[in-house]
Amino acid sequence: MCAEVARSIARQNQRVLCLDASWSCPTLNVLLHAEEPRFDFRSEPIPPIGEDGSHVADFIVPTGSKNIWLANIGSARHFPFVRPRLGADAILAQLHELDFDWILIDLSPGLDPFDVGLFTLSDVPIVVCSPEPASVRMSTQYLRSAFYQAIGYHPQAPQARDDVLEMLYEQPLNMSLDSLIDSARDSEEARHVVLDTGRRFETYLVVNLVREGSERDLGYVLCHAWHQELNIFPRVLAAVDYEDRRWFYNRRTTGLGPGRGDEALSKDTETLAKNLLDISLVDARFPRPVPRSSNTHPALQLGISPETAKNEVRQHCRRLWEGYRREESISLVFSNPADRKSIADELETLYRQVLTMSSDTFSPDQVQAARRDAVRRRPAAEASEAPQGRRRNETPPLPMQAARREPPQAKSDASEGSTNETAPDNVADEAKQAGREAEADEAPTQLDKLRARTDSPGEIVASLRRQADLSLQELSLRTHIGIKYLAAIEDADLEVLPRPVYLRGYLREIARIFDVEAQPLIDEYFRFLEEG
Repeated sequence: MCAEVARSIARQNQRVLCLDASWSCPTLNVLLHAEEPRFDFRSEPIPPIGEDGSHVADFIVPTGSKNIWLANIGSARHFPFVRPRLGADAILAQLHELDFDWILIDLSPGLDPFDVGLFTLSDVPIVVCSPEPASVRMSTQYLRSAFYQAIGYHPQAPQARDDVLEMLYEQPLNMSLDSLIDSARDSEEARHVVLDTGRRFETYLVVNLVREGSERDLGYVLCHAWHQELNIFPRVLAAVDYEDRRWFYNRRTTGLGPGRGDEALSKDTETLAKNLLDISLVDARFPRPVPRSSNTHPALQLGISPETAKNEVRQHCRRLWEGYRREESISLVFSNPADRKSIADELETLYRQVLTMSSDTFSPDQVQAARRDAVRRRPAAEASEAPQGRRRNETPPLPMQAARREPPQAKSDASEGSTNETAPDNVADEAKQAGREAEADEAPTQLDKLRARTDSPGEIVASLRRQADLSLQELSLRTHIGIKYLAAIEDADLEVLPRPVYLRGYLREIARIFDVEAQPLIDEYFRFLEEG
């Protein structure tokens, strides 16, 4: 799958490096038609991987595919079948120094700390799971292991080293957010590290060997379950049916690509590559779920965008509910298998709530209130309010929980139920509120101030980035937008800018990062392009 995604991305004129991280049995060179790398370290002046002065760039070789190169850790080592003396952070630091549009790291199966560390520290870590119960179990343990290592990589973990180590020592093999919080009950620093790790840790999911519709829905159910258990919310990139036993043999013996031809890759693989290229749109469509409360938007409780049509919210809720009821393998995610039924009951209640809503679409006020809820989530908000240790059916102490403002619709409903005696006060209050809103409308916003000092909206984006003291690379890591497109947005480069539908998504994500209103920025940018 790594080889086919690399070919698909390379067709978009993107320069791709594939790193085969299997240090005992590399295979990517066979799939990418590259020669077996051989290095004579006794005669060549380059040191083997892991030694002082070594760099992964010394071991990059061309492949039989255009725009694709290959680096192989296994063949770059001095001693075969011996685990390299190399850290995941060191390898990734070297990879960030290379000049490629994409670097795909193919990890070997298993829970070796080196491979899991590469997964944890990657920009877009992807779990590949299939519907079989054994695969669900393995993927769950892989995410547990990744979360376990991510706690150690947290920037505040060294300050609370003793408390963090004591907390990690006490974890069972089927650790969960509950067990982590219980173990950190005596240390607020360790507790904060756990919750903030859950907020920072972003992963993605590909469901393989999918043969029917219910199996395609399994990915969304798994992501919801992993969030409930571990505070990790993978976003579904694709559901594919990728069987290698038939045509991989054909590739090796005849030198051809897939049985359908080199240029005719499966539609599922192309969809996966497209979602990788537009990863920020996937993030916008599937925001992290928030704890349920009386004012929480139903879509946000399910982990989908509040701009989704109400009928799609109903369908997604029903999809999750039926998946919890039907798929017994979901029980393998939880340390307490009975949680599967309790969550299914909660989803059924939410489904009936959405089902009884009168209109077919959410009002603009509801969508705006949901956006404010998502923006205002802060990791430290629950530190003083959350109970010591979460239990199912209680409000979880997740980093996303924060105080929420009543949506405008709730205020209008309350005023309609008032008596005539209180009406004058309500009218006066509404007049004061209208006056405050008018003053706010008249007050210049941050975008207005920047607009007055710049000639193009691209310079506005550049000014926002400089005010936040971010480089293009740092902004790219936060938004999952390629540096090439960020530079084109700031320069208003028509030859490089993506299509309008993607440009709107990119601008919306940039506005979210800088905490400014998205629509005025989008309107200003497209007005500038039209006038130009």
